[in-house]
Amino acid sequence: MRLEDKVLGCFRAGILAIDLQGTVVFVNDLATKILDGFAVDKGDSLRPLAGENAFFRMLTEALDLRYLPARVEVSLPGRSGATRSFGFTLSELKEEDRRIGICAFFKDLTHVEMAEENRDLNERLRLLGQMAAGLAHEIRNPIASIGVHCGLLRSRFGNDPKILASVGLMEREIAKVEYIIRECLNFVRPAEFETRPVPVVPFLQRVAVQSAKLFDGVRFEFLPDVGESVTVEMDEGLMEQALNNIVANAAQACDGSGTVSISARVTRGYWDFEADSREPFLSGETGEKEDFLTVSVRDTGPGIAEDIRDKIFVPFFTTKKGGTGIGLPLAQKIVYAHKGMLDILSEPGKGTEFIVKIPARAARV
Repeated sequence: MRLEDKVLGCFRAGILAIDLQGTVVFVNDLATKILDGFAVDKGDSLRPLAGENAFFRMLTEALDLRYLPARVEVSLPGRSGATRSFGFTLSELKEEDRRIGICAFFKDLTHVEMAEENRDLNERLRLLGQMAAGLAHEIRNPIASIGVHCGLLRSRFGNDPKILASVGLMEREIAKVEYIIRECLNFVRPAEFETRPVPVVPFLQRVAVQSAKLFDGVRFEFLPDVGESVTVEMDEGLMEQALNNIVANAAQACDGSGTVSISARVTRGYWDFEADSREPFLSGETGEKEDFLTVSVRDTGPGIAEDIRDKIFVPFFTTKKGGTGIGLPLAQKIVYAHKGMLDILSEPGKGTEFIVKIPARAARV
């Protein structure tokens, strides 16, 4: 046995790797055990098996993604008929700088482990929310006091240009702090959904028009490949916020010139998993292909450097002066909550494309 096989055989996780054609190139013994009745061998093709379960569908569809979700949970029926859940992480298989496939590392999650993880995560989120709300309260009180004094200074020294310039600067900084507080609270609070059928074309037209008003010098294109009558179940306000954040990021990348193109189309495929979630998996899936709304936001900016591409969805990470690092993580959170995916295509010097894909059926929350 090769040393590599011995090392991989020691992993306390199932390992399944496939090439770009969807053919299994490696599977360890634990993976075979976890997959139970759905076990595959080296040389098997997963594409014909995509209709069998969510795991195989996820792997085959992930071959077309450039941004792989960090953590996914999926459920499979066992031999006894009981549903089993396990979580997995996806990584690229590379030969030098060229992608040659993807690899999944996964573990069976027992009911006890899932309950413990849910409790721990919920407790951390609860404490984070309490901390954020407390900090927001403590910061807003002195900020409000400063705002009041700015008003007093403006009324008393209304004829002094130097003082008015300083007051204006203070007011802009206050507004910036308020914006950061609102964004942080939006991120840590659970999303409250009110879904309804939303006409796609006027919805995206509104996003494009509003964005064009905010970024002088940037050209906005709206290129819908969907009919005027197409509607999709979504929380209109939250999805508008997510797309506004993505479009703003694209416009800022153009640095005052260039083009941002927004396009939409309806595609078909499998997608019945929840990314980065500890909630129970979607139930009642038929394993059949379904319709998805796919929205693309493409810019002609400099692209995203390879060394920071994996960090752009990390909260508070930003390369922009004055940025909060919340916009894209919040957009990802909203898209995930719609049971969708947010993918990235970017090449230095050739711009960036964000791809939002959400089910055309009713979003489940």
